Amino acid sequence: MKHLYLLPLAALICACTGQGGSFGSGTETLDWDSTSLSIERPIAPDEDLCYQIKLRIDTLAGESELARQFASMLRDSVFCVRGPLSIQEAMTAYADSIEAAWKSDLAEYYEPESEYKDMYQYYYALDGSPVENDNDSVLSYQTTLDCYLGGAHGSYVVLYYNFDKASGKLLNVEDVVPAEKEMLVLMAMRDQLCEDYQAKDLAELQEKTGITMLGDLYLTNNFLLKKDSIAFLFNQYEIAPYASGLIEVTIPRP
Repeated sequence: MKHLYLLPLAALICACTGQGGSFGSGTETLDWDSTSLSIERPIAPDEDLCYQIKLRIDTLAGESELARQFASMLRDSVFCVRGPLSIQEAMTAYADSIEAAWKSDLAEYYEPESEYKDMYQYYYALDGSPVENDNDSVLSYQTTLDCYLGGAHGSYVVLYYNFDKASGKLLNVEDVVPAEKEMLVLMAMRDQLCEDYQAKDLAELQEKTGITMLGDLYLTNNFLLKKDSIAFLFNQYEIAPYASGLIEVTIPRP
């Protein structure tokens, strides 16, 4: 395995301007850049086993309000950093924090005499890209996290973000589901899931799939806003056990 641990972290960042191409419809076009970072380092001195951190994010080019709000979302929600950092700087800070947490939480398992050493092939892969959408007024974006920190299985998390193209605003579920229609939307989600999984009611749905075993249905902020419908996505452990996987339900827009 090739070891990159002797290189400064910033030197591992590769930014490709314009490689993401265009995204949009009609006369309106959105231009995308792509920024990536890859780290591979030994889990301990003189070890052949390596841990990996791989990040790849499509970023919206330009100086528009939409581009500004999009960059703010990446810094705040994806990279969890504050301040006027570039996307490359935010990505570097994020990778540093992941690595620091790993060293703090997991390094003891890689001690030479640890019985768990060969079980932990740590990796962390994050990808972000725009989502094709039939809603011309909305920019939809998806991040996918695939990571393994040891144990029985890894984690897989998908998050959606929706922006109003005209204002640049990041949309929350409250912006698209009026308060007076919340119960109707929840009932529509329940009915659609029962139809999708061929269950006669919520009790049978839970028995067959595990859905609602860990929590009731709710208006998650993780949704894809389409022209005539909304797709709500629940990740593992949010309302069902790990084995149930990702749960997506699409209903007509209220």
